[in-house]
Amino acid sequence: MTRSDRWTLALLLVLAMQSVACFAEETRIGVASSIKPNADGVMAGNSQTLSPGSELYANETVRTGNLGQADLVFVDKTNLTVGPTSEVLLDKFVYDPSGANGKVVLQMTRGAFRFVTGTQDHRAYAVNTPYGSLGVRGTVVEVVVQEKTKGKPRPNECTTRVRLVEGAGASFTTSSGKTARLTEPNQVVCISPSGAISYSSSSTSILGFQLAQQAPPPSPAPPPGGVTPPTTPPIVPCISPNTPAGCQ
Repeated sequence: MTRSDRWTLALLLVLAMQSVACFAEETRIGVASSIKPNADGVMAGNSQTLSPGSELYANETVRTGNLGQADLVFVDKTNLTVGPTSEVLLDKFVYDPSGANGKVVLQMTRGAFRFVTGTQDHRAYAVNTPYGSLGVRGTVVEVVVQEKTKGKPRPNECTTRVRLVEGAGASFTTSSGKTARLTEPNQVVCISPSGAISYSSSSTSILGFQLAQQAPPPSPAPPPGGVTPPTTPPIVPCISPNTPAGCQ
């Protein structure tokens, strides 16, 4: 190994150690339950590739690519699904089982998200976007946020769209101070570039991507001895002349 190679290796080791130290200094707040096909966690310029089981930290930014999707679970059982081409800052997380001082603050910069509140008091949760803030009350919501750019958006498009999936309700306060309230499942609110509020209804998801399917329950364990008893065929009652053979 040449002297130049040794210097390069040493530099890479130092950078890797700095990245680990940066993440370790922050509070662990949850884990990534699933990642497909990839997503990154970024903190203070240091990046780590997320995988199922990766620990999440306060002040970490989660980013996905064009096909990326990340399912995140926090210690208070809050669930956050991050869709493709999305970015969210896990800004602040204080877990207080008593409900008095808990705080969960997310900054959604762009993309599509599904947010399920956890076990803390609903006042602990705040979801911020470039166009206003979302408050929730024991709720499942879908949020689609348009990235804020220097270009002027079209007057009638939705810079933020929120759908109440289920739960006690949600409210969105625009940057101009107007408040939209969602009180029934399937209600959708659209926030225009001017801060105007319009309502609609949708029984289908507004996310634009398919949520991860739950894994099927495991097969029951075999009885002691490793021998599975034979399956008993169902009893078919004889109720008509057309009943198949073998009825009882």
